Amino acid sequence: MKIKDTKHFVCSISRITAVVVLLCVVFMASGCTALSFLLSSGPYEKKIPPAYDLQDQQDRKVLVWIECPRSANADFDVQEKLITAFQLYMVGKMEFDPENIILSSSVSNKSLLLDPKKIARSQGAGYLLLVQVDKYEADFLQIRDYFAGELVTRAVLLDVDSGQTLWPSQPEGKMIHIAVEMETKGREALVSRLTSATAHCVLRYLYPCEKLKFKTAGERISLQEAYEMETY
Repeated sequence: MKIKDTKHFVCSISRITAVVVLLCVVFMASGCTALSFLLSSGPYEKKIPPAYDLQDQQDRKVLVWIECPRSANADFDVQEKLITAFQLYMVGKMEFDPENIILSSSVSNKSLLLDPKKIARSQGAGYLLLVQVDKYEADFLQIRDYFAGELVTRAVLLDVDSGQTLWPSQPEGKMIHIAVEMETKGREALVSRLTSATAHCVLRYLYPCEKLKFKTAGERISLQEAYEMETY
């Protein structure tokens, strides 16, 4: 009897030991998985590689040139607000040195009829970010101070020295279409939303932008662009 009890006891201990070892292995594997999950880049940290990393090229100055032809039918302050929006975004989001940003509003009026490339070269800029307003609308909705509107622009980044187009690949430039169906705080707020969103939609391609912040409300994009954004 004692021998049988001893064998039964030994078998029980062996089974318990095997279970404990198995649990330890599972725990360690789960722990490693959890640790790797915690250490991995979450969605808030993932960034989309830029089409051209202008943020990393701050050894050369950038001339931000905003063109607003009469055919765009833009209000008198749209051009200035666009310039301000680009400046604020570059300094605040892209962490650009303000000393390396030259704005078209700072250029003498006598130079406005000149080629922006020549102006960029004369100002010591290595890059020219050219943004042209193609269409602008601001409609009063006949309700309190409600407005709706849209802003369509085309943007291109050029190397001043070589004349090469650095971004985008399309020869006509990158089209940005922002539309606001209703703004309840008046025309000033409408223009601010349109210009801020435009600056974001242009500059997000020129620095590592966080994936969750890449899209913005109000932008109108093609099916191809929507697919590309989802596959980043």
